[in-house]
Amino acid sequence: MDLTVIKEKILSDREYIFSRKYAERDFSFKELPGMAVIVVGARRSGKTSWLRGYARKLINEGIPKEKICYMNFFEHLDGLTIPLIERAFFELYPKLQDDGDVRFLFDEVQNIKDWGAGVSVLMDRHPCHVILTGSSAKYLAVDIADEMRGRGLPFSFYPLSFREFCRFCGVSVSVGNVYPLSEQNIISNMFDLYLSRGSYPALSAVDDASLRQMVLNDYFDLAYSRDIIDRFEVTKGTMLRHLLFRFVKNSGSPYTVSRLVHMLKSEGFSTSADLVSSYIDMIKNTRFMVDVEIYGTETEKKRNPRKLYAIDHQMAVLFREFGFSEGIVLEHAVFSSLIRTGLNISYYRDKDGYETDFVASDISMDPKALIQVSCSLSESREREFRGLRSAMSAFGIREGLIITKDEEGEEECPEGTIRIVRGWRFVLDTEAFL
Repeated sequence: MDLTVIKEKILSDREYIFSRKYAERDFSFKELPGMAVIVVGARRSGKTSWLRGYARKLINEGIPKEKICYMNFFEHLDGLTIPLIERAFFELYPKLQDDGDVRFLFDEVQNIKDWGAGVSVLMDRHPCHVILTGSSAKYLAVDIADEMRGRGLPFSFYPLSFREFCRFCGVSVSVGNVYPLSEQNIISNMFDLYLSRGSYPALSAVDDASLRQMVLNDYFDLAYSRDIIDRFEVTKGTMLRHLLFRFVKNSGSPYTVSRLVHMLKSEGFSTSADLVSSYIDMIKNTRFMVDVEIYGTETEKKRNPRKLYAIDHQMAVLFREFGFSEGIVLEHAVFSSLIRTGLNISYYRDKDGYETDFVASDISMDPKALIQVSCSLSESREREFRGLRSAMSAFGIREGLIITKDEEGEEECPEGTIRIVRGWRFVLDTEAFL
């Protein structure tokens, strides 16, 4: 490929950094010398906009734009390779070959031939920083981590948090967990908006509910067709779509492979436990849904149902037969805020069948917080308290949380203190409660 063409692409792609205003995301990462940063996340979560915004932030902080090599590879370009990009860039800027401030930011890098080896050689030759993102029919961001073979650090990227949603809507929220009454009213109204619009960036400003639903349907189709069917070359596509539809429709509900096999066979599909398990792995690899297992030993995990949660709380009710459900939406919004903390999230069920929605544990699986979610306690108070108290007793934790839509307070019980917290407070400052 002509080096002049590559040089022109380097210069023209850099212009995208300044093509529009980007709302700041709260995503952060760490770097190690000689390792690429890999941004892992589902489609439409905002990785591309974040990468451009990050490049713009670097320049605004004083790094010369010549040291930023932002390139997008949305379409495959015949003959383009990482070594050719390296050569073209350093011909443009020969004095930067040993400059440790040079940043290579590659979006949709999987469209470049032999990019894994190319990036590794680039990092060996130059003391540069490399950030990669990618998702397509052929590769997802998780494949990028595999391709780098130990030369990459993966960091999870999600759709908008509640604080980011407020920022996207032009509303600034104080940092901290104490808010004047006037700000509380604004935040509460914004939380209602967040619950109804969802967390995908493109929908944050869309008022039309029918249009939002149309877009969510499109996102579902993309996850199915591009990220699963095309990527894995699935032959039984109809059955897989049926399975994905069921998971989204019943997002957050328990499932077992044996029950799914029985359900699919009763509906006329020829299948097996191994095939269904492989399809579930494909669905999880899209980052479109997140797997949650019971808290317990490996034997208990194998014996008990698992749950799949949609990463977006409006996607979780897209196919519900009874329409909008505040309880399901709130539960998913709380779950989304929990997985951003980096803690392990599981659920707990006692011997009598009473559940605690979420157990947040550290890397050693030491429980740090027990959380129930109930839109309103008026009808579920006894059940929610009993499940939470059982978990508090089992884990020896003296405080439990119940996240509600509008209720707040504290109640003492023999196991300790149960705090009732309004949803917007929890999702705005989740780590303060853990």
